Amino acid sequence: MTDKPNTLSLIDHAVPPEGMLAHAGWVSGFSADAGCMDAFVERFTTMGQRERAALGRTYICLCLDRSQPQILPGEVPGMLHLPAATDDPLFRLMHAKVALLGFRDRTNPRKWALRLLVTTGNWTRQTTQDSLDLVWRLDLNAEDLAHETDPTSRADIVAVRDFWRWLRPFYQCGLFDAAAPDGRQHEPFREMEFWLDRLKAPRGVTPRFLDTRRQSLIAQLPARIDALDGTKRRNTLTLGSGFWEGGTEAGLPRVPERIADALRSSGLLTKGAEITMVFESDDCAALASPAVFASMRQAGWKLRPPLRRPDDNRRLHAKFLFSANWTGGNACASAWAYLGSGNLTPAGFLNAAGRGGNLEAGILMTAKGLHWESQKGVTHVGVVLPVDWTREITDVTSLSAGDGPPERDTLFLAGPVSHLRWFMAPEGGALAAPLGEDSPDLVVIGPDATPLPRNAAGHFPWRGEQPAYAGVARDGRVVQVPVLDDHGRLAARALEPIDLEEAIDKLRNFPVVPETDTNDEGEPPAGTDLNIRLPRAGQMEARYAIRRSMDLLETIAERQTDLPKQDWMAWTRRLHCILLQLGTLPGAAETRASALVEGLLPFALNPLSCLLEPEFLPGYVTPDSPDWAALSHVLADVANNWGMAGFEGFNGEAEHG
Repeated sequence: MTDKPNTLSLIDHAVPPEGMLAHAGWVSGFSADAGCMDAFVERFTTMGQRERAALGRTYICLCLDRSQPQILPGEVPGMLHLPAATDDPLFRLMHAKVALLGFRDRTNPRKWALRLLVTTGNWTRQTTQDSLDLVWRLDLNAEDLAHETDPTSRADIVAVRDFWRWLRPFYQCGLFDAAAPDGRQHEPFREMEFWLDRLKAPRGVTPRFLDTRRQSLIAQLPARIDALDGTKRRNTLTLGSGFWEGGTEAGLPRVPERIADALRSSGLLTKGAEITMVFESDDCAALASPAVFASMRQAGWKLRPPLRRPDDNRRLHAKFLFSANWTGGNACASAWAYLGSGNLTPAGFLNAAGRGGNLEAGILMTAKGLHWESQKGVTHVGVVLPVDWTREITDVTSLSAGDGPPERDTLFLAGPVSHLRWFMAPEGGALAAPLGEDSPDLVVIGPDATPLPRNAAGHFPWRGEQPAYAGVARDGRVVQVPVLDDHGRLAARALEPIDLEEAIDKLRNFPVVPETDTNDEGEPPAGTDLNIRLPRAGQMEARYAIRRSMDLLETIAERQTDLPKQDWMAWTRRLHCILLQLGTLPGAAETRASALVEGLLPFALNPLSCLLEPEFLPGYVTPDSPDWAALSHVLADVANNWGMAGFEGFNGEAEHG
C-alpha cells in the first residue's frame, strides 16, 4: 500500500467546535510533559501563555501515574497536574489515556458540547513527534441530547462520566469540588457535571468505551463484540502493540494466544484464522526469543513491521486489535477494531485494575465500510492502522528483546494541603493554609528553600511578588502546591498595570481573553507607534478623562447587562482584576495609578457607582441577591484602590451636573 497513514496530531483534537469556547476538561494518562500540554491547552483555550497566566483560571485537570514528575503549577498556565492521593491505589499503573472536554457557547448557556478522546499515546512531545499512535474522538452536543439522537454516543459519554467519577477520589482534586471552601475554581467543572448529569444511559445500548476498573480487557472483549456486531466468525485477527510480555520459554506468546482462544471459544474467530502480529524489531520482549519466534512461525502467524514512509523514523506505540472476514474481495466483512492504552501484556490486557493490572481504557468499535486495498473512493486498512501488509519478519536475529520496563518510584503524592492562599497587606504579601485545612504542623517552604516562620495572624510572610506555587513539607518531602489569590486566580502571575485601551478590550471580549500587544518580555512588538498610547498620569486633560471614563462605563454596561447568570461570578472577578490594574497595585514595578484614574481624582467623583443602578444590570441581579453583593464588594474595593472611597457617584444630582 502506498497511501500515507493519517497524521493528524493529538493536540489538534483540542480545538473547540466552531462558535464555541473552552470550558473545562479532565485528562488522564500515564505520562505528560509541559511542552505537549501547553500546546494542548493553547489550542483548547485559543489563548497564549501570558493571557492564561494572568487569568489564573484552571481549564484542564491532569491525572497521571504517581511515578511521573510533577508539572509545576503555572508551568502550563490553565492546567493543573493533580497529585495522587495515596501511594497504594487499586491499580498497578495509572495507564488509561482519556480526555473528556467541555465547550460552551459564548452567550447561550443552553448550548454546550462534550468531546471524548481515547488515545494510545501519552500527552508528551514524544507521542506527537516520535510515535505511531492512534486516537478516537467523539463529539456530543446539547442538541443531540434534546433530540435523543445517536444513543451509542450517549452511552459512551455516560460510561466515561462514570469512569471519571470513580477515578477522581484517587487524586487530590478538592479545589474542583462544589463543596470546596475556597471555591471559584470549581464553577466551570460543576457546570460540566451538570451537563453530564443530564445524560442517561440508553436502555439496551452497549457503549464502545471500556475500562479495567472491574474486569480485564480480555474478559470484556467477546461480550462487547457480540453486543456491537453479533456472533460472527471472522477469519483474520491482527494484533499490534508497542510493548509485549517478557519471557523466553517455548510456545506462543501468552497474551495474543489468550485473546485468540477467547475469541474462538465465543464463536468470534475461526479455528484456522490468519493471525498477524505487528511490532518493532527492537524492544519486543518475548517475541525476540528464538523459541517463541519459532512457535509463532510454526503456528502460521504472520509477523509484520508497522507501516511507515521511508523518511519516517517514528516508533510504533499504538495498541490495537483488528478482526474481519476476508472473502476474496476488497471489503473487510464484519470488521471490528479495538484501540486503547492496554499493551499486550498481562498487566495491560489480562488483569483487572484491582487484581494486579493497570487501569486501562479503550474503544471497541465496528469498522463498517473498511476495505483491504487502496481504491478510489474507499477507506482502506492502511490509512487507519499502521500495518505494513507488504513485508514480513522472517529472521529472528533481526529482533532484540530490550531491557524491559524500568523500576518506577513514586514521585508525586499529595501534600498536607491542596493549595495555599495569598494575601497582600501593607507590610507585604503572605501565604496561609486553605480554609478549614490549617494545622500547627503545616510547614511552608520559602523561596530560599527554608521553612517560613508564622506571624501573629498565623500566616507565612513571603518576600517578593506573588508566587504561582510554594512548597509544603510532607514526610520529609517537599510538594509544590498552587497559590490561590484573593481574586480567585490559581497559580497566576501577579497582576500588572494596564492602560485603558487594554482594559476595555479585555472587558469587551469577556469571557475570552484577547491576545495582548506585547511579547513574552513585555515589550511592544516591532513597529508599534508609541505616540498613539494614552498620555501618562498627570498629563490627561480633564475633559478627556471624563470622556474616557464614559467609554469604560459603556463597555462594562454593554457586556454585563446580557451576561448569563452562570457567568456572573466569573465576570465580577475578572472586572475586579482589570479595574485594579488601572489603579495602584502594591508590589508592582510601577505603583502609580493609570492616567485615567489620576485624571479623574480632581473631580472628587466616583464614576463606578452607577454600575449598581438597575439599568446597568441584568434582571437577575437585584439588591437582595448574592450577585448584587458580589458586584458591590468589587466596586467598593476598586473605589478604595483608586482613592475615590466616599466620593459622590455619577448618578442623581452629580450625574445631572
